[in-house]
Amino acid sequence: MRKLIVLLLLMAVAGCGADNATETGATEQFTQGGVSMEPTVKAGQVVTARTVTGMYEARRGDVVLIRSPGGLWGDRKVPLLKRVVAVGGETIACCDSSGKVTVDGKPLAEPYVAEDASLDEPPNADFCGPRRFAAVTVPADSVFLMGDSRARSNDSRCAGPLPVSSVFAVMVG
Repeated sequence: MRKLIVLLLLMAVAGCGADNATETGATEQFTQGGVSMEPTVKAGQVVTARTVTGMYEARRGDVVLIRSPGGLWGDRKVPLLKRVVAVGGETIACCDSSGKVTVDGKPLAEPYVAEDASLDEPPNADFCGPRRFAAVTVPADSVFLMGDSRARSNDSRCAGPLPVSSVFAVMVG
């Protein structure tokens, strides 16, 4: 009987935290198809990601895989890899006087951005070109995603925030 109680206790403890999507899902490998996340992830590079099991708890800085919802995100059948730059309740804008993205009025340190977009490129309906965008308050349970190669990424700057339910995996390596 004691062994049964110990076994049940171990099973209960092992099951704790099952709602933490970034810690409990199985890992899968994905191949990055484009250049939008360079230099962090190069085109053709294989990345390992932990599958979301339940509701993803958004964290700024996470590199996530999403399925394109269509519209300005495109009609791709392959997953998109992007970085979480702001989460629900935060206000994001670009740019401050030094050209940096701000979250809740504070400039972000973004050492991963190697090829930034032009500040004053005219808007283009087919491509997310300019770096400058008006302040956006990210809705609850949503994320604002951007590529690390801002000059070559279609992302939330032009397509808007996405619900966290669009995230199906978080890069772990």
